[in-house]
Amino acid sequence: MRTIVSTGPQSVLEVVDVALMTAGAGEVVIDVRAIGVGRVDLIMGQIIPRDFIPGVEVAGIVTATGVDVDPQWVGRRVFARVKAGAYADQAVAGSAALVALPEGLSFEAAVASGVNALVAQFCLDKAQVIADERVLVRGAQGGIGHLVVQMAARLGATVIDSARDGAPVPADVVIDLVAGPDTAACVDQLNANGRYVIAGISAGMPPADFAGSLIADFRRSRSIATLSLDTVSDADLNRAMVQIFADVAAGKIKPVVAQTLKLEQADQAHHLIAKGGLHGKIVLVP
Repeated sequence: MRTIVSTGPQSVLEVVDVALMTAGAGEVVIDVRAIGVGRVDLIMGQIIPRDFIPGVEVAGIVTATGVDVDPQWVGRRVFARVKAGAYADQAVAGSAALVALPEGLSFEAAVASGVNALVAQFCLDKAQVIADERVLVRGAQGGIGHLVVQMAARLGATVIDSARDGAPVPADVVIDLVAGPDTAACVDQLNANGRYVIAGISAGMPPADFAGSLIADFRRSRSIATLSLDTVSDADLNRAMVQIFADVAAGKIKPVVAQTLKLEQADQAHHLIAKGGLHGKIVLVP
């Protein structure tokens, strides 16, 4: 079978033939039908010093189960979160990170929502967004951002797209998927009792003193937080994913596929993400 291997920073992703996968204890083998491509894959390629197979989310059909896994998973359409290894014809995933796909939900739509939708959901949960609040989304056109926009609107919030709405406006909540040098200016847009959640750094790390105004004007009770799915349990992620997939299947959430590319075009996919400006998610198919 084919895998895509990253050989280190600035390297070209290579197609490598390897033996078929086998499932260990607590694992399943998935015949891959769609793979989500995200900025996290580029970041991992920069920081992992050894060869590895990128990809943290996959959709497909379970073909084998290991010890301690219900054999009834075999033949089921699933989405799985993995630490790495999704860029391949087959992937191995822990059964604790499996979610069955509802009828009518395509493999491509599953990974186009997938991890991105989880980040969006838990950002909004962390910020405790409620109806009639103004929510500023930095990176609103990206793979995560366009889902934050839809989910916030479903909560009854008024959504502000920082790239489209021009001059700074006050906001009750900022969901920041960009960070970078302009972070401090966005923090200053928070109303009293405003909440700022950083879940991405596509523009780089914010300045060291970016939150200084919160302390200088502490009487307004504004707050800042970060979000990583690493701090959320598999059980909570799975529960959220089941609901998200149900909403996508029902047309209540509409993930955008920016481009669909073949597995062997993974290097092109990474270049497109690095260039920026994409609306939605890149999906690879074997």
